[in-house]
Amino acid sequence: MIVDNHGLPFQGFSEEERNAIGIIVSDVDDTITKNGKLYPDALRSLWRLKKAGKMIVLLTGGSAGWADCYIRQWPVDAVIAESGAIILAHSKGGDIVYRFNPMIDPGFQKKKEGLLKLTAGLQLSSDQYARIYDIAYDKKKLSGKEIKTLESMVRAAGGHCSESSIHINAGFGNYSKRSSLLFFLNSLFDISADTLLKTGIYFGDSLNDEDMFALLPLSVGMHSVEDMRASFRHLPKYITSGYGGDGFNEAVESLLAVNPENTTK
Repeated sequence: MIVDNHGLPFQGFSEEERNAIGIIVSDVDDTITKNGKLYPDALRSLWRLKKAGKMIVLLTGGSAGWADCYIRQWPVDAVIAESGAIILAHSKGGDIVYRFNPMIDPGFQKKKEGLLKLTAGLQLSSDQYARIYDIAYDKKKLSGKEIKTLESMVRAAGGHCSESSIHINAGFGNYSKRSSLLFFLNSLFDISADTLLKTGIYFGDSLNDEDMFALLPLSVGMHSVEDMRASFRHLPKYITSGYGGDGFNEAVESLLAVNPENTTK
């Protein structure tokens, strides 16, 4: 199923939408963060969501290293990282569990090493050392032509590409952010796709969030989506006036406004 949303200007959630939302799924970079930083108001928004009893799942192209930081320091239930390759989550016993995606190509290590040799002249992301399964290239150091060439090289090496606001990610295996979210929610939390569709909301900012915008009936894009509207095949239901964490805070404020008890004094 593909949801046909139109990227409407965000003016607040309806009461029906507020009451339905129980699962928060969100990208991280330039969605919760802004200009590469986590600001106090965005962290406060996460804590308010958790205090309100929402399940919070981060779905990011960021590294396993960053995921370890998020799951330990932020009020979240799970982090799916490296564009769906791995998940770190809190178990019922309070431990942190780690699982890899079974759809990862068994020969990923050899293919990854081969691609790194082929693209040795390109700038890798600063967190590449903390990645296990994928390769992330620094997008701002690449021209549009170089990005297209890189994408062709990745496919020729047996991989797949995704583009975020800051990286070009190369992975190996038949998985995506969307399929990985559905798999991990079901296998670790016994949450069905139907439950996610009825009670979930997705927050994102970039082209690699398109599949999630197409999956969930309720989704919110940061204002960067509006700036790139013509490049999107699938838009979120709403687009905030703010960028990054400012847009995230804007949406959370509306989501929790229905219950005054959720307002942090």
